[in-house]
Amino acid sequence: MHQQVALIASSVDGGNVTTWDVSTGTLLATYKTNVSPRNGFCRLGRDYLIGSQLGKGSLHFWSWHKDHVLQRAFTVEPMQAIAATADGMYVAGGGASGTIYIWATGSGQLLRSWPAHYKAVTSLVFTQHSGGLLLSGGEDTVVSTWLLMDVLDASLSQQAMQQQPPTPLYSWSEHTLPVTSIHVGAGQANAIAVTASLDRSCKIWSLAQGTLLRSLTFPASIHSIRTDPGDHALYAGAGDGRIFETSLVGEVTGGEGTGERAEAGYYTLEGTTTAVTCLATTTDANQLVSGCEDGTVTVWDMRTRQPIRTLQKAGKGAVTAVLLMDRPAFLAAGQGGRGEKPNSSAHNSSKKGPQRPQPLAPFSKYYGAAGGVKPWEGVPVVIDGSTPYRGAVSTSGTAAMMNSSQQDRDLPSGLDMSAIGSNEPVGLQAENKKLREQLQQAQHASERWQHLHSELHSACVNKLLKTSG
Repeated sequence: MHQQVALIASSVDGGNVTTWDVSTGTLLATYKTNVSPRNGFCRLGRDYLIGSQLGKGSLHFWSWHKDHVLQRAFTVEPMQAIAATADGMYVAGGGASGTIYIWATGSGQLLRSWPAHYKAVTSLVFTQHSGGLLLSGGEDTVVSTWLLMDVLDASLSQQAMQQQPPTPLYSWSEHTLPVTSIHVGAGQANAIAVTASLDRSCKIWSLAQGTLLRSLTFPASIHSIRTDPGDHALYAGAGDGRIFETSLVGEVTGGEGTGERAEAGYYTLEGTTTAVTCLATTTDANQLVSGCEDGTVTVWDMRTRQPIRTLQKAGKGAVTAVLLMDRPAFLAAGQGGRGEKPNSSAHNSSKKGPQRPQPLAPFSKYYGAAGGVKPWEGVPVVIDGSTPYRGAVSTSGTAAMMNSSQQDRDLPSGLDMSAIGSNEPVGLQAENKKLREQLQQAQHASERWQHLHSELHSACVNKLLKTSG
């Protein structure tokens, strides 16, 4: 298993972002100048971190190999919540006015802003991996799900973008007090979404159907939530310092060898007496890291449900974010002052950073501004070799730029040579044909599975009826 590190952000004035080794409790690195609100700090793609600044209309960016702020951006209003897609292409921010803003990371352009909530936005989350859905929660007790394809509809004019707010895919108003946290599980469009509120409840939703699957009630207000990587267990951090664990797949039981059973459908982990503001789990689900309002950060062993390590003691300001991930390749090693000093070659590599960092342009403050891209330029693209070379093809669709021998090598077998003179490039025609064949195969497979499902359902129903009769 890869080395797991924890990034801890706080809201103390003049605070820093600290990076810890979860398994040993060693301070690895420190990133300076951060005062982020709750839900206002996250990872930005592969190479950066981003944090909104509490009470200020600014965003701070850090790269892994430098301990100081790499870039600053100024916003119309202070951002209460920040989220980024997994690939780092888009950043969403939620303001105190209830407005949501979306920027393109590569160009820095503010792509759209719209009034999403009647009160302040408290939480923003993109779906994992694809980032096709954006979930937002606010002090108005409403949770909305936005389809990114509709929000960034390129067919709309700039005037329509400003005057016509997008319609949410789903809008849930089952909470009765402000929403404090949102978590999206694995599974992309088929994932579950969990919302928490000060009304002491957690609600589990289906993103595929937009329906409420389950509602859980706890004896205290809930400030943070998290599921394990397999969505088998739900952890809810309460306002009185307790952490409630409940099973999403079966009955809750005690730790290994304890023989304990949870009462009222959940198990309780007791630590500090202040609110648990953030939670994170390791990739193997064996450890849980909790951050509290008094500054305490604790590592829990989930097999015994006991605290095994304290990464940060009380007195350093409220913890506003805890991020767990595999150790980045270009982490600024040795800045913590307590970790093992790297060798010279690794240290120099860490200082230089990646050779091809992801594009990061200065963010625009207002809609319609060019951002960090000139009017005649496009969005920067990193060419990393992941896309195969298709060969030179003219815009008219003819292969005048290619000699006949090169055509014979590049054309797929069985392709009609008469297609070379058509309006589409040859490579695109072949890919289009291949995709159509795959679509037909998928449709046939879907029909077969539907037929098998229908037969299985009928057999089960008949068996149950015969048994009951």
